[in-house]
Amino acid sequence: MEDWSELPVDIMCDVLKLLECPDLVRSAAVSTLWYNAYSTARRIGICLGHQTPCLLYCTEAAGLKALGMYSLSERKAYTMPFPESPIIRNWVGSSHGWLVATVEKSELMLLNPITGAMIALPPVTTMEHVNPLLNDDGVLERYEVSYYDGALPRVEKGRSTFSLDEYGDLVYSKATLSCDPSSGECIVMLIHEPFGQLSFARVGDAHWRWLDMHSYYSDCIYHDGWFYAMADEGAIDAYNLSEPQNGEMSSKLLGRRPIIPNDRKVRCIYITEFEVYKIDFDEQKRVKMTGIGDYVYCLLGRARHLALA
Repeated sequence: MEDWSELPVDIMCDVLKLLECPDLVRSAAVSTLWYNAYSTARRIGICLGHQTPCLLYCTEAAGLKALGMYSLSERKAYTMPFPESPIIRNWVGSSHGWLVATVEKSELMLLNPITGAMIALPPVTTMEHVNPLLNDDGVLERYEVSYYDGALPRVEKGRSTFSLDEYGDLVYSKATLSCDPSSGECIVMLIHEPFGQLSFARVGDAHWRWLDMHSYYSDCIYHDGWFYAMADEGAIDAYNLSEPQNGEMSSKLLGRRPIIPNDRKVRCIYITEFEVYKIDFDEQKRVKMTGIGDYVYCLLGRARHLALA
């Protein structure tokens, strides 16, 4: 067998991609070669393979600069420290092994908890509805949010001010990624207040871009070049942000029709059963499913538990 110490670091990084998350973290202690490969992986943010998902959660025992991680493959809990990262206040999404986290002043950043890679997203003050409020010394003190949507003529329905740290907790709903951020082609879609609207940014952008077509979105996923966003009463809108058209990013809107019946009223907070539907976009209707095959669906509230896959 060839001496593993002579393997190039890029080949070792390919090996690391195949490891389960706990084993990947341990790999740095194997040898100098493994440590160098792991350090390179941390720096460039390697794209992990198809590992068993791990569950991430906040825990007081871990402190402000760490997360709890539960390995489903090992059925064991770990603490994931982030000694080089800002204090994480919250997180609003996860995909491809990365977290979308809120840090100081409610700024958003991408964080890979396994490799430690971090990517800053555009500043809060570049969002459409946000106006920075400065004190007499010109220092950012609060955020002011204007309440309006994309309807014309524009009607502003009031304003609210938020402290720098509370803004993210009250305004961000969910972030969705189009791909692994380390690829350089990643688009981040953010559902936010006011009125559950959408804004997006590419990794490396200097500002957020507002999608002013519709409001009241509650969820969003990405698949095969399209962001699918669920709006009020279950309507599904689809956006393709990757095809240039006349110098602008094109978007396409599927028929906006309610696809989930609204004759059922929520009478309590307890969930006793689920109904799963597949959306037929050609027929503009929902099709009831009897199962979801090999897929796994996880319903979580705002307790800030995420699956890292």
